[in-house]
Amino acid sequence: MRVARYAIALFTALQLAPPALAAQNDAYVPPADELALGRGIIEVMYPPEQREDQLLAMASNIASQYSEGAATGPLFAEPGIRAIMDKFMAEIPEALRPAFAKHMPIIFEATAIAYTRQYTEAELRDILAFAKTPSGQRYFSTVTDLMGDPAVAAANQAYFADLSPAAKAYGDKAGVAVREYLQANPEVLERLAKSGFGKQR
Repeated sequence: MRVARYAIALFTALQLAPPALAAQNDAYVPPADELALGRGIIEVMYPPEQREDQLLAMASNIASQYSEGAATGPLFAEPGIRAIMDKFMAEIPEALRPAFAKHMPIIFEATAIAYTRQYTEAELRDILAFAKTPSGQRYFSTVTDLMGDPAVAAANQAYFADLSPAAKAYGDKAGVAVREYLQANPEVLERLAKSGFGKQR
C-alpha cells in the first residue's frame, strides 16, 4: 500500500537524521587526550540530560517536513488517510526512542573517535574552547533546532517532494533488475526459497 511505502521510506530517512558518524572496524586506538577532547565537544553539543529529546525533536521536525513534502496528492487529501498519517507522524519520536536510547551512546562515542581522526589535538582544543564560550554553547545547543526553522522546513519539504517520485522510480528500476537476475539465475531463487526468504513478509 502506498501509505505503508511512505512510512517505510520515512523511517529509513530518519535513521540518517542524527549528525553522527559510524564506527569503523579497524584497530585504531585514539590518543587518550584527544578522545577526552572529542567527548568534551559532544558533551557541549548534546548535554547528556538533553540529547535524547534534542535528537527526537529533530526527527519529529523531519517527519513533519517529509509529510508536508512527500505525502501529497489525492490519496492524502482524503481526511481518513490524512488522519492516519498525522497520527503516524506524531508517534514517530516515541517509536524511535528505544532505538535512540540503545544506539546513541555508541554512536556518540564513535563520533568522538572520528573527531580524533579528523582533527589535530590543537584543533580539538580550539573547538572545545569555542564550545565552552557563551556563543559556542548557544550555537551547539540550538543547532538541531535549525531543522524546525521555517526556511529550512520549506527547503526540506521541496526536497522531499522531489525525492519521493525519484526514489520510487529508482526503486522500481532496481526491482526490475533483481527480478531479471533471479529469472536468469533460477538456482539463486531456489537457494533463497530454501532459506525461507520472503515467507515472513
